[in-house]
Amino acid sequence: MPEASAGTEPRLPHLISRTLSVLMDDLHRHLLGSGHQDLRPTHLLNVLRFIDCDGTRPSELARRAGMTPQAMSELVSYLEQREYVRRVPDPADGRGRVVVFAERGTKAAEVATAYFTDLETRWGALVGADRLGDMQATLADILGATDKRALEST
Repeated sequence: MPEASAGTEPRLPHLISRTLSVLMDDLHRHLLGSGHQDLRPTHLLNVLRFIDCDGTRPSELARRAGMTPQAMSELVSYLEQREYVRRVPDPADGRGRVVVFAERGTKAAEVATAYFTDLETRWGALVGADRLGDMQATLADILGATDKRALEST
């Protein structure tokens, strides 16, 4: 996607995308520094962020990530081999399985949570707590409206 031309501001989607890239790169560095050298951004973006506290079926993880079940299965297998996640029987339906965090995955999630808390503090210091709060509320409103429209169209 081209950068904004001289004298014009970048489009909002471009700014959001670039901010996410910076955020993910920085989070990845934090995870590497805390002993999680085998985690890659794709694991964070496509698997770990979509796991519910009580576990999530692999097919639902694939749907949330917008990828095929086969591709999700490969990512989950990679994470399972490295003890970030486990596949356990689904408590709601014993025939199925859900993906849950293993101890190592919980530790990585704790590192990520601490990183996000620090990031919000740094951003608040940079732009001011009020502006950061406004941005958070605005993005939540946009996402809420988008989610509502998606539900109404199904």
